[in-house]
Amino acid sequence: MSDNRVDTSRPEYSWIPFNKGLALRLQEDGWRNRQPEIVDELKRMKAEPMVIAPWVDRLTDWIDPFSLFGTIRRVRFSNAIPIMESFKSFFDIDAELPKEDPFTPTLNAQSSFFFTNVGENNQTEIHWNLFEHVMTGNRSVDDSDLVDLLNRSVRVRNVGHANLSGALYWISPCEFLKTDTIDHYLGRFNYQRNFGRGYLDRLKLLREKEARPFPELNNEAWLVSRYLARPEKSAIWQIHGGRGAYAAEDFLDGGYSAVGFGLDDLNLSEERSEDEVKSVSSVENPELGPMQLGVVANFVNQVSRGDIIVMPTKSGALRYGVVASDRVHYAKDATDWKNRRGIYWRITPIDATGLNLPGAAAVLKVEAARDELLTRIRSIERGSPPVPMPQDGRPRDPYSIDTMLAEGVFLDEPELARIMAQLERKQNIILQGPPGTGKTFLAKRLAYALMGERADERVASVQFHQSYAYEDFVGGYRPGVNAQEQLVFRPQDGAFLKLCERARAASPDDKFVMLIDEINRGNLSRVFGELLMLIEADKRSPEHAVALQHQIEDAPVDDGRFFVPPNVYIIGTMNLADRSLTGMNVAMRRRFAFAELRPRFDTQEFRDEVTQAGMPDALLDRIVERMGALNKVIADDASLGRQYAVGHSFFCPDSQMSADSDWDAWYEAVVEYEIRPLLEEYWFDDAAKAAEEVGKLKGEGAN
Repeated sequence: MSDNRVDTSRPEYSWIPFNKGLALRLQEDGWRNRQPEIVDELKRMKAEPMVIAPWVDRLTDWIDPFSLFGTIRRVRFSNAIPIMESFKSFFDIDAELPKEDPFTPTLNAQSSFFFTNVGENNQTEIHWNLFEHVMTGNRSVDDSDLVDLLNRSVRVRNVGHANLSGALYWISPCEFLKTDTIDHYLGRFNYQRNFGRGYLDRLKLLREKEARPFPELNNEAWLVSRYLARPEKSAIWQIHGGRGAYAAEDFLDGGYSAVGFGLDDLNLSEERSEDEVKSVSSVENPELGPMQLGVVANFVNQVSRGDIIVMPTKSGALRYGVVASDRVHYAKDATDWKNRRGIYWRITPIDATGLNLPGAAAVLKVEAARDELLTRIRSIERGSPPVPMPQDGRPRDPYSIDTMLAEGVFLDEPELARIMAQLERKQNIILQGPPGTGKTFLAKRLAYALMGERADERVASVQFHQSYAYEDFVGGYRPGVNAQEQLVFRPQDGAFLKLCERARAASPDDKFVMLIDEINRGNLSRVFGELLMLIEADKRSPEHAVALQHQIEDAPVDDGRFFVPPNVYIIGTMNLADRSLTGMNVAMRRRFAFAELRPRFDTQEFRDEVTQAGMPDALLDRIVERMGALNKVIADDASLGRQYAVGHSFFCPDSQMSADSDWDAWYEAVVEYEIRPLLEEYWFDDAAKAAEEVGKLKGEGAN
């Protein structure tokens, strides 16, 4: 677990000694055989209280090392600090706490631990076996034992290759990387067949390609994908490396930017307001004027991680990079420029011709030239490795089932894998379920996972309704005005045909998806027409092409004959709890796979998600109990049934809620203004029944 290849005094790498210390203590002090003590400590910390994962309450005698590390990387850095302080004391770790939030893989509420049934000791033992093998060293990419251990751990439910590779990076960052980072440099890869072998082979290939240590590659990939892929979201600052840019090359070689002004003996990394920074700086160097003091304050208080820095060099080139760390006083360096920020400098310079940049002050925000700078940076990034680029020049944003889990999809990995398998097989799938079960939310993310990336330009969305017609979906003649301002009717393709033509012109490997919301609201036989045959998976070829009447005159494709390309998929959503809808006929059902979504109040995923949003445990228990009782009443009602159940989405808080919010008022509002109207529609002929169930949700009459 060598970490001497990166400078751990830099804030962005200061997490490495602490993680190394925790891993060493777990291994050398025999904590594998003392797991009940760890469990007791976690429960004590949660009761204190700290922001510890809710699943800690369900622990008995076992905890694996990856889940222990996960308690740190599933919460905000400010909430992780108290946890790490307790770990430092409990495990007797010598290393200091990290100086800032690291660019390391994080967990979400749906995948915040590495085993599911806490009573199954063998699951935690699987991870301990891998952990100890990694910690004892003497392994290589040809280590067959390591391959086997990796494959055993990755197959444990709720783990997956992204989480497991991220956990390995936590404990040994110079030897392992998360699969997303590897894919950033080498392109996408299917890790499903033999994760252990494929993962180690890819690590070997990356080592041969890149001489830099893995933590640097991880940070660069994170910064590039997070900020340089969307530079318009960042502030842009111009800096100068001293008079005449004499220090610019030092900045580039050292991976930092800095301010001097004779303040090297003053530690500007300490937390101070702008006024305090100016005050202590003027005391340290009374010769500084207002402009210079303002520059120092900008560097200390205004520049943030993720901002873009541009810097002129001696040669006249304009280099740019991303701020990678908070401010740090680099006391170990004997040279000048001790007050620094880490920068990931990009290799390709910006063409500075015609740019209206600020003056020669050391740190100034770019305003007038911002738009032109963004244009030039985007142009460079589209052709600049290491970001993998498709032919259209758009930065890839990889997406997988692991990403779906991280975004709050309340299904576990096996369920999502089954749905994906059906979509791949039939090429058409419908998500059906009661209101509030996340059908539309899941549909878009299934499309991304199918494509392997977020690529909205390859997704088309429509919503069916009673007036939606064949002409809207497939094509027909539409009114228009000619040059003589006369009314004419011209053939026009509908939404689905337009998507198909884009898919036909693209690479066969690029998948395109049509999302149809409320698919059973339309007259399906009329809307689809001859597509009823053409959308079948085994009819996606020219020999099954048919003539489309509106295309015969201009014959843009195959002399007026059309077939659905094999790289086009359909994902529909269907709400059965609507009295105005008719059923789907047998012909349509035969052409689609169906996946039923249900309320997820009873799942740990739901509990973890709302708890992380700050919902009190007492309210959560109340929601689970009362909504479970309501849905049982609905399911047992002969005039309704389980398809009318009320889904969990109604009780998923938005981002404005926090632990300090008025949760009781929020709950009352959801019940009164969202659930009550729904129940009154369900029992439209029995107002007393609807009122009774609303009263139960509000606890009226409860002791």
